[in-house]
Amino acid sequence: MNFEAGIRFIVFLVIFGVTNYLMMLRRYENAIKKKKYLQQEKISRLYPKGSFIF
Repeated sequence: MNFEAGIRFIVFLVIFGVTNYLMMLRRYENAIKKKKYLQQEKISRLYPKGSFIF
């Protein structure tokens, strides 16, 4: 394998790794948002509207 092909392969691996990381990061952030929303929904069911707790 010549030097240019080796450099291209390394660049390809870096680009592939960065895109994979960004996709996983977006997926993780969306999962966190969904989990937080579901947690708020569960808490809001415990305390119906119009009720006041001292």
